[in-house]
Amino acid sequence: MRYFIEINRKDWTIVFVFGLVFGSILGGFISLILNIPVIKGMISGAIFGFFISVFSFTLINLNNKKILPLLSDKYWTFMSLLMAFLAGFLGSLTAFEFIKMLKLIELEFSVLFLLYLSVMVGLLTMLIGNLLYMIVNSKKIEEELNRLNIELRLKALEYQINPHFLFNALNTLSELIYIDPKLAEKGMLKLSQFLRMIIDESSIITLQDELKIVKNFIFIEKLRFPAIEFEFNIDKDTLSLQVPKMSIQLLVENAIKHGLRNNGKVIINSYIKDGYLYVEVKDSGKGFEDIKEGTGLKNLRERLKIFFNGELEYFYDGKFSTFRFFYKIP
Repeated sequence: MRYFIEINRKDWTIVFVFGLVFGSILGGFISLILNIPVIKGMISGAIFGFFISVFSFTLINLNNKKILPLLSDKYWTFMSLLMAFLAGFLGSLTAFEFIKMLKLIELEFSVLFLLYLSVMVGLLTMLIGNLLYMIVNSKKIEEELNRLNIELRLKALEYQINPHFLFNALNTLSELIYIDPKLAEKGMLKLSQFLRMIIDESSIITLQDELKIVKNFIFIEKLRFPAIEFEFNIDKDTLSLQVPKMSIQLLVENAIKHGLRNNGKVIINSYIKDGYLYVEVKDSGKGFEDIKEGTGLKNLRERLKIFFNGELEYFYDGKFSTFRFFYKIP
């Protein structure tokens, strides 16, 4: 069993609270048995819980950061259980001395009996430490599985991207080689840059990098549709913000394919309003009354939801068809 695991601040807070509450309750019950004031018993129990928690925090962090990295995996279980035992053992001895100093309870224990009690508490904390590890580790495993599941879903979505653009671009460039070899060479360079960026493993990129993809895409599309105009209105404060890869490119491609056909205008806007990032792609095409979302729009909608809890919307104002996505900036 792998015991080298980081315990975060929230988990340690739970440990401290549990130690104080459990210690005070246990101290209250013991005080009834020993016929001493319950309040003093609960305070004494809370002191035990506090010192055991402090020793647990110190020794387990020392173990994780300084000792375990130097040891072979086969010793990790033993060292972690030993540290959990020492936390209870040393915490108990310290608590006994502190209670004695405060004169909360007048109890006389022999050294041997005190050591016996401390060993028993140490064994108990070793058991609790093992249970804590199992709980924390199961949570870490669940979080990792969720992360991997999301990554797999995103990669599946990215692989749904329509390959028709690539086929059309290659056909256009192959024809252009005989007409304008220099322009064909430049087009191949732009296509190479475009493909290099979209096959990168990153699923989210900055708006600035997404615009580089879009501009390479536009250059290639202009070879096929020279009458189409493009306009960029980009707020510079949005350039460093993140968007799903190929999100704007998808909307521009849809505008060309479904909105404009062979001529018209495409406008790309980005701006910040009320703490939200807005990205718009507008086209001056024929407009629409209703849209049946295909794979591309469904793909983008789901990626926006997964990454940013973002939204996708679209409307026609009589002049421009507008496709817009937005999310609250963290």
